Amino acid sequence: MEIIRACLNDLKEMNDLWNEVSLENGFYKPIDFELYQNKFLSYSDFSFDNVLLAKDNNKLLGYIIVIIREKSKDAGFINSLLVKKEFRNKGIGNKLLEEAEKLVRGLGKKKMIISNFLPSCYEWYIPNTDKHDHPCAPGIRINSMEYFFYLHHGYKTYNYCDAFHLALSDYEISPKIQEILDENEKDGLVIELYDPKKHFGLEEFYEKLNIYDFEKPIRDNLLLEKPYPFLVVSDNGKIKGWTGAMWNEESGRGHFDGIAILEEIRGKGMGKALFSSLAYYSKKNGAKFMTFYTGLTNHARYIYMGAGFKIIQSFCSFEKELK
Repeated sequence: MEIIRACLNDLKEMNDLWNEVSLENGFYKPIDFELYQNKFLSYSDFSFDNVLLAKDNNKLLGYIIVIIREKSKDAGFINSLLVKKEFRNKGIGNKLLEEAEKLVRGLGKKKMIISNFLPSCYEWYIPNTDKHDHPCAPGIRINSMEYFFYLHHGYKTYNYCDAFHLALSDYEISPKIQEILDENEKDGLVIELYDPKKHFGLEEFYEKLNIYDFEKPIRDNLLLEKPYPFLVVSDNGKIKGWTGAMWNEESGRGHFDGIAILEEIRGKGMGKALFSSLAYYSKKNGAKFMTFYTGLTNHARYIYMGAGFKIIQSFCSFEKELK
């Protein structure tokens, strides 16, 4: 066996191995070659110099993809590490990881990280469903084969998060949520589809919210020739809450950017009502299910669970100081 650097011609065999392992464990979605190739070749920080292959008589046994991000001065990032099933427990994964760490140290980096940045976001299936899916795995599955592999090699966990799921076929606005909606409507606080002719105050909403990760998708959506619909919390026309763009993915997943409301209207139950309204709108417009993930310290997780969503998988990131 030898460890060598990859080249463009190796991508097809790497893609085949990815799909072989995906079908074996049923968690990650298989990827067609065009998409797999584009995932890397379109990413500016990808380089074949940082992809190592384990080969025996020109047969691919496994590989590791490392990303060296230009904006990250002190770390290398593991995108994926796979070994063919019949060659596991023979030290191949250990050797690939060892050589990858040596490569990263040689580039002057002090740390190796495994986390959810592109292009490491791979699509996965929700367990025990009819192929309900999610577009990104935010780290390493807790209690998976990979999880224990990295623990045994000195990697430490951080940044835990949970993935949520709900089938929408029977979803309805609960009596409790309807009561919240009715009570707030008396004060002019309602949830409705955004209408630029009716609603105002988006710039002030951005400023008060002060969360770029929410502001950007609103702006990007509104720049589209035909923006996707989204719900707002309207205080007599003034925007004080937002759901993100609402549309259905090919698999039937209702797209979810997040929800946000201003501090000044918190405590009225409108966060719960806004999320429930989003789920109900998605169902009425053909979505079969919703999935998303959030951090352990995000208080919105209690809103999601209160609406009937279940935690179906936990993930974490890993890091290791390279000595």
